[in-house]
Amino acid sequence: MPVKVKLCGLKNKATILAASQADFIGFVFYQKSSRFINAFDAKKLIQYISAEQKVVGLFVNSDINTLYHISDFLNLDLIQLHGNEDLNYIEKVKKLGKPIIKAISVKNFNDIKNSRKYEKICDMILFDTKSNSDVSGGTGNSFDWNLLKGYDSKKNWLLAGGLKASNIIEALKITNAPIVDVSSGIENARGIKCEKKIKKFLNVVKEYERKN
Repeated sequence: MPVKVKLCGLKNKATILAASQADFIGFVFYQKSSRFINAFDAKKLIQYISAEQKVVGLFVNSDINTLYHISDFLNLDLIQLHGNEDLNYIEKVKKLGKPIIKAISVKNFNDIKNSRKYEKICDMILFDTKSNSDVSGGTGNSFDWNLLKGYDSKKNWLLAGGLKASNIIEALKITNAPIVDVSSGIENARGIKCEKKIKKFLNVVKEYERKN
């Protein structure tokens, strides 16, 4: 079973190179996050990302003009909205003509059910762990993957939240997620990515693909 991988919050050349087998590279443009990168530094790193990989810009309740500017400046492939952006806001983002990933914070099945309202307007839905803090995503905690057992959507979707090399196979067996998104699970410390963990995570997913 093919599984695509998105690595989020990369901030330097070494980790970009270690992530050469990933399908999506995510840059975090949210200043409260420990993974925050400014657009100028991201621009320098894009040269190390292969043409086959997609560049994703992650935004959280961002000023719409700032989002437009960063998307244009970096020629982002996809826009990820990781806050409580409403449908009106998302309509404005659609004007960029870029695929949109909408993150849904999951605590119970109602959150999965409520995600359906975004399917008509967004291109992908991302399920992440609901956090009590004001920093969206990247908590290192998982939600109950069984909530997604048998989940079916016409849209592509991503599983996130506390994934790492040691639990990704279990997560995939339960959810059959077509795309997985990892951030804290490839870090040595909050916001500090580890090349060895990146390669290990990618290898585990590729091995799972090969066997399934």
